Amino acid sequence: MSDLPTANDTLSRQLRRLGIDGETPNATQWAALLQRVAETYNEHSSDRELLERSLEISSREMRDLFDELQRVSEGQLAFERDRLQAVFDAVDTALLVVDQHGIVNAANPEAARLLGSRARLVGSSLASLLNIGATADSGRCLLDENDVAAILQAHRWQADGIYLRPHGRAPFPGDCAIVPFEGGPTDDNAKGAVVVITDNTHRVAEQTRWGWEATHDSLTGLSNKSAFMGLLQHALDVADHNGLWPSLLVVNIDWFKSVNDHLGTRTGDRLLVETARRIEQTVRKVDAIARLDGGEFAVLCEAMERPDIAVLEAARLIGAIEAPFHFDGEVVHVTASVGIALAHEACRFADKLLQNADLAVFQAKANGRNRMETFDDMVRPETRRRINMERALREAIDNDGLSVVYQPIFDIEFDRVVAFEALARWHDAALGAVAPDEFIALAEDAGLITAIGDRVLEIACRDASTWLGAAGRPIDLHFNVSSRQLSASTFVNFLGRVLKHHHLAPENLTLELTESMFLDNPERSENRLNALRDIGIRIAIDDFGTLYSSLAQLHRFPIDVVKLNRQFVSNLIETPQNRHTLQAVVEFAAGFDYTVVAEGVEHATELEVLRELKCDRAQGYFLGIPLPPAEALLLAAASTTRAFVDSDQGDR
Repeated sequence: MSDLPTANDTLSRQLRRLGIDGETPNATQWAALLQRVAETYNEHSSDRELLERSLEISSREMRDLFDELQRVSEGQLAFERDRLQAVFDAVDTALLVVDQHGIVNAANPEAARLLGSRARLVGSSLASLLNIGATADSGRCLLDENDVAAILQAHRWQADGIYLRPHGRAPFPGDCAIVPFEGGPTDDNAKGAVVVITDNTHRVAEQTRWGWEATHDSLTGLSNKSAFMGLLQHALDVADHNGLWPSLLVVNIDWFKSVNDHLGTRTGDRLLVETARRIEQTVRKVDAIARLDGGEFAVLCEAMERPDIAVLEAARLIGAIEAPFHFDGEVVHVTASVGIALAHEACRFADKLLQNADLAVFQAKANGRNRMETFDDMVRPETRRRINMERALREAIDNDGLSVVYQPIFDIEFDRVVAFEALARWHDAALGAVAPDEFIALAEDAGLITAIGDRVLEIACRDASTWLGAAGRPIDLHFNVSSRQLSASTFVNFLGRVLKHHHLAPENLTLELTESMFLDNPERSENRLNALRDIGIRIAIDDFGTLYSSLAQLHRFPIDVVKLNRQFVSNLIETPQNRHTLQAVVEFAAGFDYTVVAEGVEHATELEVLRELKCDRAQGYFLGIPLPPAEALLLAAASTTRAFVDSDQGDR
């Protein structure tokens, strides 16, 4: 055994463990050795079987785990795919997915709505579907097969504000973008694009509507003043080059405000619409028409072969508007005043031409209405002043430029203030103090009297509400009402709202009406006055005696106060007949239980005669001038009973 390799420590240790140490093993030792070798092989075989079984178990578990992971991944992918499909179907933007050849693979419902069914879209070429033009009827297509192929090989393509014209469907405005993408397991399907189409039909319609509203009158559908002035200036610029100067006609409906006041704004609006239609049917097709403001229209006559065309059109317009208007069985009669302004080298700006036409309209109204006038550079100065005054008066009404003063009314027996009459005043920065007779007459003529009356009534009721607390006793407010204001269908309700807002009792308000307002339309006046009486308002006849009517004629109306015209008082001392007449009127009024107020008291002797005749109340400059609100408040609260004034107190 000396030849055995001693370096093999493991084998040496095994031999020594079997009792073989340096000698030739005997039979027993060989048997033990072989037994040990067999055991070792058996142990190794068992370990290998165990390892094989372990590997087999691990492989099966790995397979199960892989299958489970595959199932989870496929479910997650399906969930994500469904979610993306839901988003794809739900967006309100049209989406198409195309491959690298430009063939549609998928389309969402919005794309089907705009371009055709999904069955038709899927499998079609993109170029055949996107018939894109710059306008709805443009013959040129902005995108063909070559364009699509180039886009798919390049970068994003986008076109905004275009029209898509799908086959068999109406063109629609929109935006289109083609966004190429790359990706996929093979080069064969690595490229494609998403096509995004936005339908701008609603947005374009809104923009069109906004543009129309900015340039048109919403009631009549005609151009508005702003747009018309642009057209007019353009026509003047063209005429400055070709020498064919246009004419401007301004058509103003006479007494249009009266229609609104008497028949209501609904009838007024219908009148405006029908007038616009008649103007359109009367003038030439090439003429531009606009509604300027209120009951005023404009007609631009361009390229006139003869200078008399504008005059002929004006005559036809007057005739067309003069014909009766029929609204639900109600017949409305109006007329028109037409002003004509001819453009020329020295008048080539729109504002100036319109001003000239306005001057001509004022001239037509001053000459009796229902007629035409052509602007003349020598228009009378009073006409120009009237135009400027009307414009200033409109601004004063809109910007609180009017004021109110109050003239006291005295109880003759008790010698104290019992009422104030509200009187409108107007002071303009350019015109100065305008006499009441002048601007009230202008307001009547221009249809502004109702607006003035409503504004003055608001101010007066506000001031009168302060007098009650200051005086500690009732002090009445007298207010002059115009026939238009009284006839307005909304007047009674308006009056009730104003009184309630300022906490003023109806019985403290006396409305003054002229005799003519009672007698012109007795039935209508009686109904309106009864409506006022029903809410507690007192009624007075102003300037009684100017129409020589009798109190017996007026007894049918709900009257509380009779204000005698100043003619009854003037010359009361010098003319005995006046005294007898006044005495008869006072006694007759007392029989009807009317309160009698004598106006125009200028002297102490007149007041004494009125006291002797047992006239109830007096008003005039001898007793008190019209006072601003603060001074009227002091007078109402004062313990003294009368405010005497001297003749040198200035403008009364």
